[in-house]
Amino acid sequence: DANKRPTTKQIMEQDTIKLYLRMQEEKEQQQNEIAQLKQQLAKQQLQPIASKPKQQSISTKPKVTSEPKIMIEAPVTQATVTQVRNVLNLVESEVLQDIEVNGDTYTNKTYNDCTLLYNPVINKRIVKIEVLVVVKDLWAVGIADESVRYGRDEEPDARGWAKIVKYSFDGDIAHIGDYIKGNSKLRKGSRIGMELNMESNPRSLTFFIDDKEQPNFVINIPKAVRIWCLISYQGASFKINKFEFLSTPTARHGEGSQAWEYGKEWEK
Repeated sequence: DANKRPTTKQIMEQDTIKLYLRMQEEKEQQQNEIAQLKQQLAKQQLQPIASKPKQQSISTKPKVTSEPKIMIEAPVTQATVTQVRNVLNLVESEVLQDIEVNGDTYTNKTYNDCTLLYNPVINKRIVKIEVLVVVKDLWAVGIADESVRYGRDEEPDARGWAKIVKYSFDGDIAHIGDYIKGNSKLRKGSRIGMELNMESNPRSLTFFIDDKEQPNFVINIPKAVRIWCLISYQGASFKINKFEFLSTPTARHGEGSQAWEYGKEWEK
């Protein structure tokens, strides 16, 4: 029916209303998007404050990586990376019946020879051990092949000279053959150091008395050894002062030094 059809004006009014509603919807949508963008912007502005600790930790990384360089570039006498107290422990044997242990100090209770053998086995890195003559008569110190064990009242060469190196109280060093003179004597209060460089080629054993390097040293030592100490009289006593891992050797083997080869017969 033509009379019931909407007029052109009515149609235009309806289209205008729809357009207006659509524009309102788009306006609301834009306002919502603007609000969301403002929230995101506010969060981004807060992030730098929250991330400051991360920036600080990143900025400290150069300091961390520089620490080893400082230690390496320091004088060689300051090259200790780690100093380990009380890492040494006695190998179980009958010898322990004859000694008294007080912390890191060891005393002979008898007149037996007491050759004290220590763990751990030394087979890597650069290790320095320092022994203090506490009372008297630290008869000798040295190294032994890892296979060596000692019984009661036995001297270090009980398993053969070919398996040990000995530094005697009078300064002589011994292995196979002659006693070699030239190193300093041990006295009450003396500190004897043994530096084992298991990383060098050849491996080496260098002695120190009161921090002074001794001229006679040993090369081509076995790839795995233990240290030992000998006290032969009642009341004789010594103390393990230090057990250190070094980043670089302190031994210089300079002018006047003499290398003696492990496994070979030594002649004066």
